Amino acid sequence: MIPNAPEYGDPVLQNGTMQWNNSGWTDKPWSAPHLAPLFTELTSAKTAPSWARRAVKIIHRHTREHGEPPTFRELFTELATQDPHFDDHAEAWSSRAIRGLVIVHWRRQGWMRYRTEIRTLRSGPTANALFPTTRSARREGARREAPRER
Repeated sequence: MIPNAPEYGDPVLQNGTMQWNNSGWTDKPWSAPHLAPLFTELTSAKTAPSWARRAVKIIHRHTREHGEPPTFRELFTELATQDPHFDDHAEAWSSRAIRGLVIVHWRRQGWMRYRTEIRTLRSGPTANALFPTTRSARREGARREAPRER
């Protein structure tokens, strides 16, 4: 037996890599000091709906203007311009880990839908609740309604 050699099943660690503990990796992407504030803001119960609402508007506008939905990077680049604390979050906005984790969270909440192919980002079923029905759409529904019998 070699002293200090990893046992079967133990992760092999190298200098400067993540460390393992009983609950999992200690350096998770969302717990990094420079990523955590933005991740928390984009996924918290209080602020996530407003960010998701902005994202849905961007998706709809981009699809209307370009004929195809944005990529995750394009969406988050546009969202970053709307962040009042961009100076503090600049590095986090460009993080691929943050984009992936936030999109997964928003998909689980029903705000977004996407497939594994590129440019399949769409608004989800909960997005309808974020945007109240417009007056003209309500009127259109009323017009289609059959007249009632007396």
